[in-house]
Amino acid sequence: MLDSTDQEGVFLQKEADAWFSRNFPQAPVAVSEGNGVLRALRNVGLGPTGTLLDVGGGPGHLSAGFLREYPAWSCTVLEPSAKAISAGRIAFPQLQFAQGSIAQRTGFPRAAHDLVIVSGVFSWVDRVLLAQAVANVDGALKDGGLLVIADFDPPYLRANPYHHHPGLFTYKQDYCAVFGALGIYHVLYRHAEMLDGHTSSDKSDPYDRQWASAILRKDLYSRYARSTSP
Repeated sequence: MLDSTDQEGVFLQKEADAWFSRNFPQAPVAVSEGNGVLRALRNVGLGPTGTLLDVGGGPGHLSAGFLREYPAWSCTVLEPSAKAISAGRIAFPQLQFAQGSIAQRTGFPRAAHDLVIVSGVFSWVDRVLLAQAVANVDGALKDGGLLVIADFDPPYLRANPYHHHPGLFTYKQDYCAVFGALGIYHVLYRHAEMLDGHTSSDKSDPYDRQWASAILRKDLYSRYARSTSP
């Protein structure tokens, strides 16, 4: 039996598949060239080859759009929905898929990727697992690698009821600031915009629809000022 307060359990056992079925009634197609994450990545001069981990990437529609522009890259999609993975393997055979969650305590991909994308995922993470999710993402990215975070970006923290399942919430905050507070990430690019017609937003407050796409570089040691004193 699902505990409605166990947000991670609900998504793993039920809502991930339900989300996919609602949002992809037809076979998935690659995102358009105007996708916000792809637009952001054009500002940082990616190399011709590399490894991408797309966390919570659904059927791989974003990764497929990425490969359209960077065809020599290797892309892995980590996704909790078995239905999304099944559809993605048919639609995008050039992608690799692994089933799992951003907040899983064991088995998260630990390879040192050149690029990690987390688009529209952190806001769904149960708060008791947020630190685990941040650690997982950090551990999957190599020193010098790039992290893309695309998510809600309100002026203050807020929790909105998730209308598809009572007892669950979307948690909106500046997730770039979480990584920035570690001291080993700095922002290379950031673009904010207002989403139109998003069902989880508070229509009385336009800032509840604010969304940001940002790229951060991981730099473990070079940003630290070093004292010359013994």
